[in-house]
Amino acid sequence: MELRDDLVIEPVRDGAGYRACERLQQAVWGFADLAVIPDHLIHMVVNAGGLLLGAFDGIGPGREMIGFTLSVVGLLDGGVLRHYSLMAAVRPDWQDRGVGYKLKLAQRERVLAQGVGIITWTFDPLESRNAYFNLNKLGGVVTQYLPNYFGELRDARNRGIDTDRFLCQWHLEAPRVRSYLGGGRPPALALGDVETINRTQRTASGLRAPAGFRPDLRAHNLLFEIPSDLQTMRKDDLDLARTWRLEARRALGTYLDEGYVVTSLFRQGDRSFLVLEKSPLPKVLERP
Repeated sequence: MELRDDLVIEPVRDGAGYRACERLQQAVWGFADLAVIPDHLIHMVVNAGGLLLGAFDGIGPGREMIGFTLSVVGLLDGGVLRHYSLMAAVRPDWQDRGVGYKLKLAQRERVLAQGVGIITWTFDPLESRNAYFNLNKLGGVVTQYLPNYFGELRDARNRGIDTDRFLCQWHLEAPRVRSYLGGGRPPALALGDVETINRTQRTASGLRAPAGFRPDLRAHNLLFEIPSDLQTMRKDDLDLARTWRLEARRALGTYLDEGYVVTSLFRQGDRSFLVLEKSPLPKVLERP
């Protein structure tokens, strides 16, 4: 479904907008009140130089917020200035319509206008949908694996499984980013052309399960298979999702610690693979 012509994306700086952001957090993640970033804290973030962008379904008094991004200003090791994107969300009935992409483009424009060239955020290493969006569409790269980063989360999407995360860096003026935002995509791959770090096998239920990995590969490009749909797996077989979590932690943590970065998601049929590349990123850009 195409976006409506009257979609509006703009900074939010008022109490009504902050409270709309609270409601949207609950709608997207199923947060209990305790986990919602409240309006007064959002107000402080915005007034300290952070950025809340809202996406609205039109103009006028009856419009509703249907998506948002919230980021704060911070430093990477070495004093490199960055925006740290805390949250980005689109209301469920507006998902898969390009709203999230438009929000990230607007966030990039506003952050660059502040003189900041990097936005970082975290996402689940096993979420293939997020990997495709963050890496293949936006041109971000993953530089670090963060085990159980948030500790125990109680929202509907994360309950019952460790909160391991990737650190994603979006270098806003990089040639890679400019290319992808202009319609470019990662180089085409074929399964078998690139060595795969891990082995998987199909279970009786049709889901794929980890079956070990190799820690000793040294090719410039490598693949690591992840579930094609983590949320469905969580609902159908939470123990299997937890097994995937531990396997990914060991394997991806090993390779990222050795200087690989995750650069894209590759799909073949119903299978999803992260693409790892040996990359000499400056050390100053490798910490959250």
